[in-house]
Amino acid sequence: DHQNTNIMVLISRMGTLLVATSVISLVRAAFIPQHLVLSNRRGGFSSISLAASEQFDLDGLSFRQANQDDIDTLSAIESASYPADEAASRESLKYRQQNAAPYFRCAVQDENVIGYICSTRCAEFEHESMTTHDPTGSLLAIHSVVVKEEYRRQGIASDMMKKYADEMSTEIGIQKMVLIAKSNLLGFYVNCGFKVTRPSDIVHGEDSWYDLEMDLQQDAIRSFLNPDESWFVKTEQFCKPFPVVKPHLEAHRIWVKDMRAKGCCITSGYRVDAEGKPGGGGMMLFAAKSYAQAEALVLQDPLVANQCVEWRLNGWIPEVGNVQMR
Repeated sequence: DHQNTNIMVLISRMGTLLVATSVISLVRAAFIPQHLVLSNRRGGFSSISLAASEQFDLDGLSFRQANQDDIDTLSAIESASYPADEAASRESLKYRQQNAAPYFRCAVQDENVIGYICSTRCAEFEHESMTTHDPTGSLLAIHSVVVKEEYRRQGIASDMMKKYADEMSTEIGIQKMVLIAKSNLLGFYVNCGFKVTRPSDIVHGEDSWYDLEMDLQQDAIRSFLNPDESWFVKTEQFCKPFPVVKPHLEAHRIWVKDMRAKGCCITSGYRVDAEGKPGGGGMMLFAAKSYAQAEALVLQDPLVANQCVEWRLNGWIPEVGNVQMR
């Protein structure tokens, strides 16, 4: 009888486990569908044209920065892909191209734009992020990931997102990519490397949305320039008493270490006299894609942000030899 009782308990537990497993599978299927049908998706802040097959020749697809001449084409794709209450206006697309061009990337085949991803930077991810751009913001808010209708469900969106994430991981000062998506798109974004964090507080159109994010921090310290980067030098002198500067100096050290951990090619130190005594001021050498990007980075420096130093920024072109970071 004791053995029979144990067998019955075991069978009962197995039945419970099977039921629980079935419930979990149903929840997973409802929350992250394996086959996302594009015609059923309604667009929005980060809605996407999905890939269901890999028939498209992705090797023939190039990815470039959007320019002013693309706006009409981009606007037509946007209007055809999103509901009226969610589609970005032509003026919004133009604003993003003019003010956040490095983050507006087009997928091109045979010189024809067939898709795009556009984003702006922000310090906080909120509704205002949809219409503004903060060039020093540490978050990159993705607004649109779109593929023209005749090219959808062929792996293009996945390829676009992978290339975009790879490129943005080299951008100075960006810690995360963030977006909002509807429930039927969560599976796609999770497969692209995003994680779902919460139901979103952002109101956009009539439907509910979810907040997602992808950490762009890099593990290894980068030693060399990327092909599209140049060297920049910031020199500075304290303009406040040292007791006032001291806490911000420590914050500066932490900030530089954090930037290095994120993949920024940067080093910082101070100048000394013949006896090794400080007093000549500080110097920071780093890589950036442009003077504007370099200046945006400098403005994030706690010493600069708290007006502890008088500073000057110059580009530096190596004439003989070059620099390697350690």
